[in-house]
Amino acid sequence: MPTRLTPCAEVESLISPRGLKPAAQRKTDLLRRFIEAYWLRPENALWMTLRGEALSSVPLHRPSIDLSCGDGVFSFLHCGGRFDPAFDVFTSVAGLDRRQSERGDMFDHVRDDYRPPIVCRPTESIDVGTDCKSSMLAKADRLRFYDRLVEHDHNHPLPFGDETFETVYCNAAYWVTNIDEFLSEIRRITRPGGTIILQVKLESMRRYTLSAYEAALGRRFLEIIGRGRLECWPTLADRSTWESRFARGGLTIKGATPFVTATHAHLWDIGLRPIAPLLVRMANGLTPATRNAIKADWVELFCELLEPFCDPALDLLPAGDEPAEIQYVLQAY
Repeated sequence: MPTRLTPCAEVESLISPRGLKPAAQRKTDLLRRFIEAYWLRPENALWMTLRGEALSSVPLHRPSIDLSCGDGVFSFLHCGGRFDPAFDVFTSVAGLDRRQSERGDMFDHVRDDYRPPIVCRPTESIDVGTDCKSSMLAKADRLRFYDRLVEHDHNHPLPFGDETFETVYCNAAYWVTNIDEFLSEIRRITRPGGTIILQVKLESMRRYTLSAYEAALGRRFLEIIGRGRLECWPTLADRSTWESRFARGGLTIKGATPFVTATHAHLWDIGLRPIAPLLVRMANGLTPATRNAIKADWVELFCELLEPFCDPALDLLPAGDEPAEIQYVLQAY
């Protein structure tokens, strides 16, 4: 029997805590949705909650495009969608028996039976999603959330006409090597007066890791927890450099919202990343009933633990350095 799709408001009224103000309730509900989807990487769920909260301040007017959409789960959940709690992104992975030091992406795989059980459709959709990995686009396609999906490497000109989109969103610009051309291409495909939303990591991310303590911890320790992530972000830069790039690309800054602090970044630095493949192997080897029962308790625990950190301004460390990630709202001039 197909899953009955329930109106989002009804679902949220069933699971959201009573007595919370609307903004707090929305944030709590968003955190729960992300933890349910990314439960074995709760530090990623926290980061996505902060990212979603920042994005909620900007309307996604259509026609819209999500550049580097991946499997589509982030945007699907951000726009109000909800999966059955039994579903998570770890149900379709591969390469878990490889050595922990390998830098492969366990998510770069899609099973034939990958069909996320949707109990609540998003309240809005996005016209186009792009990504360089076909497996990720195959997953995104099964959400039936994007009207069109395009496989593309963003180090090359975007395959869209001039002034095509009213809203352009990207949370992975720092992955692009040819960043100046990419920003110029974004400007080209955006309609006059349209909105460009870029969420970018800053160079400060390198300082919010344990890499400064290599002498005490050893190179091997850093390799195990890092897994090559910093090398995948070739255009990390400080705030001034990002803003100079925007100016060169003909983009005007309409708003800038820091949403990940040094505290958030340090929590994320290790998280459960080193043991994630082992956790996934263990969880996926359980019977569905046992897995779901453990996951339910796990989700409740991490909702409580991480809720205090859902404040984008929370920083328990000495002030003075730049944020770890910032959202820019831009327009072409």
